[in-house]
Amino acid sequence: MNAGSVPKYAAIAADLRERYQSLPAGTRLPNEKELAEEFGVSRMTVRQALQLLAEQMQVVRIRGRGTFVQDLVVAKDQALTSFTEDMVARGVSPVTRLVALEEMDIPGDLAAELLAPPRTRVVRVERLRFAGDEPICHETVHIPLTLASSLSARAYETSLHDALRSIGRGPVSATRRTAAVAISAAVARLFGLPQGSPALRVRHTFQDVNGSPLYRADSHYRADRYEIVTQVRRRDHPC
Repeated sequence: MNAGSVPKYAAIAADLRERYQSLPAGTRLPNEKELAEEFGVSRMTVRQALQLLAEQMQVVRIRGRGTFVQDLVVAKDQALTSFTEDMVARGVSPVTRLVALEEMDIPGDLAAELLAPPRTRVVRVERLRFAGDEPICHETVHIPLTLASSLSARAYETSLHDALRSIGRGPVSATRRTAAVAISAAVARLFGLPQGSPALRVRHTFQDVNGSPLYRADSHYRADRYEIVTQVRRRDHPC
């Protein structure tokens, strides 16, 4: 890493992130003084690095006890980001495994959402998304065949958002619906969790720059790895 291209605390955070990824959750880390001596910087610089890792949910800092490796928890806010972007932003390698790929008539409840006539052909894609080696998201996508025909099979094993952007149809907005659910036996097996484990079901209907529907994605996120964070304000309170 070129030390001159990023702030010193960010370079230290990147070094520590790579070092700590292999440690089990709950591992206590060296204190600020020890890290400052190791890197030859001030404790303030180390504190900034650890704060950055805390914001990225790589570590948790407990006053009076120290800093500990944290299980990955992804905070989803109102910004429209892809799974790949979420993982990369946290210094985690995203991996996608294709579970199923088939062509079918559009489901009745989906036709209205995508403004598609009945019997429109769609491609149904089932994917398992990993943070490194850990499966944390199960996703089912329905995308019209007319749009899917412009994509390669490889698109479904990487970032679908990136693939759509490459053909000028990248998602720029979405309708998002979130619910707390218990995962099915099939999804539980893929996650390696007991049937009925809690999950966040997030349904996105994506639109392009013109507001035209692109596709729908139904995602089940492990409840121990995701949280929804939004900023709220009373309507009767002036800004």
